Amino acid sequence: MKSKVQILLENIFFSTLSLPKIFLISKRRGFKNIHNKKIHKNCIILANGPSLKKSIEPISKIKSNYDLMCVNHFAETEAYSILKPTHYILNAPEMWMDDVEPEFIKKGEKLFNAIRENTKWDINLFIPASANGYSRWKNILKQNPQIHINYFNTTPIEGFDSLLTKSIYKGWGMPRPHNVLIPSTVLCMRMRYEKIYLIGADHSWLPEIWVDEANNVFLTQKHFYDEGKAKAKPMDKLGKGNRSLPEILEKFTYAFSAYFTLNKIAQKHNQKIINATEGSYIDAFERIKEIPSE
Repeated sequence: MKSKVQILLENIFFSTLSLPKIFLISKRRGFKNIHNKKIHKNCIILANGPSLKKSIEPISKIKSNYDLMCVNHFAETEAYSILKPTHYILNAPEMWMDDVEPEFIKKGEKLFNAIRENTKWDINLFIPASANGYSRWKNILKQNPQIHINYFNTTPIEGFDSLLTKSIYKGWGMPRPHNVLIPSTVLCMRMRYEKIYLIGADHSWLPEIWVDEANNVFLTQKHFYDEGKAKAKPMDKLGKGNRSLPEILEKFTYAFSAYFTLNKIAQKHNQKIINATEGSYIDAFERIKEIPSE
């Protein structure tokens, strides 16, 4: 257990490192007030874990009482047109970057075309401010006027809670966004939702990791739309190269730790983050078995 002095010194050190990042990396386009983007007082974040499959029908029956936020490849599924989310968030840079392996270029184009073609209602699409420098995705989405683009900063902020809190609510940055659920939750906090429900947030990757005789690390990342088809493969580094086991576990550690930080900050602002995902590995939030119909 760390001493108070050690915690203080670490906070001073990490805060000192984080402040220049805000000035050098964060973009003003990500600072915009997004309070007016919400319709209802509570929201449901639809993560793409395997458990979401059996939650789609129950959510469809109560969606009129909530704002829904979907993530990543959700537009490529039938559930997208059924649930008609209020918000859409993308957080995987390899989907829009140009300097990536060809398979990611193809996946990115498939995703953005699906969003363009399948969106028949007004939706707020949130994407990292750094994506503004790439035209491929914008050229596709601008063809649909019902998709409203909003930017957010993924600048990693660490240190004192006061700095992180201000960074979150001002749009300067957030805890390291190693999983799309982190910026999803941050954006819902910024929009001042009173209750933020998580569904499909399984995060059950640990039993799915294995290493072959050539020291290649494989991970089966299952989603509600490919659980029976997902195959074990190396985890990429922003569309180029593969991660080692320490890098994968470090990535997981940052994500799971960030949830404790977000929960603490949300509680101080009278917001509740509630995990309604059956079998979820996330141990930071209050848990319930079923989202109320309100």
